[in-house]
Amino acid sequence: MKSLQARLSAGLIIVLAVLTVLAVAVGGYSLRRLAEDFVAGRLEHDLETLLAALTLNANGQLELATDRISATFRQPYSGHYYQITTATGEICSRSLWDAELPLPPLVPDRFTRSFVTGPQQQQLLLVGRAFRVQNQPVAIGVTEDFSPVDAGLQRLLLQFVLIALALFGVLLLVQRLIVRRGLAPLEQVRRELPRLARGEIPQLSGEAPAEVQPLVAELNRLLELLDQRQRRSRHALGNLAHALKTPLTVLTQLAEQLPPAGDSTLWWRDLRQQLQHIRALTERELKRARIVGGGAPGQRVMLEREVTDLVETLYRIHRDRNLIIETRIPPDCGFPGDRDDVLELLGNLLDNACQWAKTRVRLTATANAEGWWLRVEDDGPGCSPEQMEGLRQRGVRIDESRAGHGLGLAIAGDIVAQYGGTLRLGRSGTLGGFLAEVSVPGLAGGLV
Repeated sequence: MKSLQARLSAGLIIVLAVLTVLAVAVGGYSLRRLAEDFVAGRLEHDLETLLAALTLNANGQLELATDRISATFRQPYSGHYYQITTATGEICSRSLWDAELPLPPLVPDRFTRSFVTGPQQQQLLLVGRAFRVQNQPVAIGVTEDFSPVDAGLQRLLLQFVLIALALFGVLLLVQRLIVRRGLAPLEQVRRELPRLARGEIPQLSGEAPAEVQPLVAELNRLLELLDQRQRRSRHALGNLAHALKTPLTVLTQLAEQLPPAGDSTLWWRDLRQQLQHIRALTERELKRARIVGGGAPGQRVMLEREVTDLVETLYRIHRDRNLIIETRIPPDCGFPGDRDDVLELLGNLLDNACQWAKTRVRLTATANAEGWWLRVEDDGPGCSPEQMEGLRQRGVRIDESRAGHGLGLAIAGDIVAQYGGTLRLGRSGTLGGFLAEVSVPGLAGGLV
């Protein structure tokens, strides 16, 4: 693929070449027309002089008063010729000698202009017109040798072509300098890319033309996103390793001790608790590591379609209860983020609401120019303010008799935080039960 500079240069060269050819063609045509008009104007004046010099002789025939005619018409083959056709014959200039002019058809209402070949193969510009003199038809044709004028025009046109070519070369140099200067910021970006690959710089510089600035900004955002994911994976592994130290130590001690001979129930209970603790910690950190956050370009999750499938799954899970799950989502409402993140967030919030609801769960999603909002509420018992504070801690469960590890709301909070949003927990004002409200500002560009 050609470079952008080569494409721009090729396009400009073609445009300049076309303009140069048009300028030469139009200029040459205009000069020739101007020269023809100038010579024709002079010939029309000579024709009117000839017309005024026509007189009637004693025999009633038209004759020409030669003393009133220019001397150039008496010089042989001078290129200045006239030929007058009357009812009784022709009157020709002395410069023609024995030759005759091939007069085209002439009309009385206008001058006729044409090129004819004269004596000695001269290129003659002829101007003629028909008249009535003393009630007699007269046709007058006057010529001038156009060859010297044509030769001068060719020399002038050649000079014009040379000047146009010189200007064309200067314009090529100027446009090349302009293109290079205009693409200099792109060249800087190109030089920074290898440095970025070698790790010498963390991001591309933001100094770029307005047309390229969105691309540079998006690349920098992707680099920052990749860096965040790498740091998050490292932190997740570090947290997991740190959190596993205590349960692994307890398991080691239990493994070194033999269960009591009489009753080993307590020993097995401690063992199961530590294993469940390890499993819960592993699931949490793995889910946190999988959170994408900040949606990549081109991603847009349509909530209505995803929520429909999720609600059907929840109905199957809680099929022994008569739950009603309401969804209020605009048909064109989408979330510009990762699909797994959205499903994890909605799944945790809706599953928590279904576990505590009596009969009704409601999901509402709205979006405008300022951001994106999600509300999940139920008609269950809700939580007291003290319990609300405990729910913000990972692994905390209000009712130990229910299944789970107490990680759902904590994971939902992690997902919302990765997108720069907030998760608010409270009591529903309409259904009276638990309320989880998600607010993610600044994503409206991809929502609706």
